Amino acid sequence: MEIVLDASAIIAVIADEPESDVVINCTKNATLISPSIVSSEIANALTRMMKKRIIGNKEKMIDLVKIFQKIPIKAIEINLEKSLEIAWDHKIYAYDAFYLEIAKRLNLPLLTFDNGMRKIGKEIGITILGG
Repeated sequence: MEIVLDASAIIAVIADEPESDVVINCTKNATLISPSIVSSEIANALTRMMKKRIIGNKEKMIDLVKIFQKIPIKAIEINLEKSLEIAWDHKIYAYDAFYLEIAKRLNLPLLTFDNGMRKIGKEIGITILGG
């Protein structure tokens, strides 16, 4: 089974958030898929956590990156045109649309804790996993 995993699900695991058990249970024996920009989005999420003082020091941030790098994620190129159509139609950021585009195109479930993406995913026929 293949599952599209978004940054919120990945952060839940690497930061050991309460939702991490849901991610682990949903992804056992699954091939994890994300857009090729997932590393950039994880880095951005970690720096956001730094700015909010959720991560207190540089070493902790680097430790979280090392955990992320151990996760076997298959990076998929996005269809930029289709992604931007989704972004336009639903007035969302391109990064969110990338995950939706891949899940829709490959007919795969999407694991996310982002309520906006969950709603849009359901509207466009994607099976949504998680919270």
